[in-house]
Amino acid sequence: MRSILLLSLILLVLALAIQAQEGDPGADVWISVNTYPPTISGCLVQWGFYYYVIAKDGRVYNLSRCTRGLGRYVRHEVELTGVPTLITFDTTVIHAASTVQELPALEVKGVKELSESCSLPDR
Repeated sequence: MRSILLLSLILLVLALAIQAQEGDPGADVWISVNTYPPTISGCLVQWGFYYYVIAKDGRVYNLSRCTRGLGRYVRHEVELTGVPTLITFDTTVIHAASTVQELPALEVKGVKELSESCSLPDR
């Protein structure tokens, strides 16, 4: 009886000592497609095959699909119109559980050049 009581006490102390797992529990929450406005203006930047718009306030907007014709507008101030959407990236590591990251983006439908040059905000 005494050993059962001692074992119960040890298990209780261990249960209280265990810390919660680290991480961002909010990362598993569905990202709303409506987080991007349908019209974005700023400086168009290209990194690899991906295009971004950096607004005057420093906010960065991802672009998706139909970005083929955007190359001539890189480093120009543009106004893009489109449909808010999600980009999905496979972030799975070898020999680990499958993971995916979703980021809001704008599916580009139209481009309007505002200026042939732009300055990026200081960060």
